[in-house]
Amino acid sequence: MPGFTDICSMHILLVSATARELRQTTEWIHLNANTAEPLVTGVGQLQTAFHLLKKIYTHRPAFIIQAGVGGSSNPGDIGKLFSIYSERLADLGVDEQKHFKSIFDLGLGEPDVFPFRNGTLINPYARLIEWSDFTLREGITVNEISTDPSRINPLKQRTRPVVESMEGGALHYVCLMEKIPFLQIRAVSNLLGERDKALWKLEEAMVQLNEALIGMLQKLETIDETLFRI
Repeated sequence: MPGFTDICSMHILLVSATARELRQTTEWIHLNANTAEPLVTGVGQLQTAFHLLKKIYTHRPAFIIQAGVGGSSNPGDIGKLFSIYSERLADLGVDEQKHFKSIFDLGLGEPDVFPFRNGTLINPYARLIEWSDFTLREGITVNEISTDPSRINPLKQRTRPVVESMEGGALHYVCLMEKIPFLQIRAVSNLLGERDKALWKLEEAMVQLNEALIGMLQKLETIDETLFRI
């Protein structure tokens, strides 16, 4: 981990599934000669894990930020920004007798063996998450965007809302295994199960996301290195 005098020149990796999601931030980085490096992984967990690890082994970053849009189980989240502090691999398992069972339910994995804690991938950099100054949300990672009411309704009925993506779990898993500080920032563009894209707030979500990321990169110039400690 770099010392405080090295913070301004540390290697920051800014990860997104698509170039479109971070176009304004990428342009700002190039114009301002910022040390952050954009990385477009492609959509999905496999692509994200592969390109993240390839970059890590080529030029190990001091800090990774993953940013993108996502769906939420809570209508009130539309158009808002969140810091995702935990991820659950929500469709890794089997549908059996109209009930979903995870790999942990099936005995195919141990829910409390690192990097999992109670079956989830939790970001341990609590001070870094607090510094990001976004509202916290739990995340779920899927390979298939949720459209089945039988899967969506239980999520909507939970006390705590969740934000859905197709890449968040890969970020958490890789960074936990590699012991690299990380943040996942999501802008909510739609409600889970809403397939009418005329009702989505995609452009608005991306504008908010990029404005927040540029502000975050500017704040990094005065960041305290202790935020990168667990």
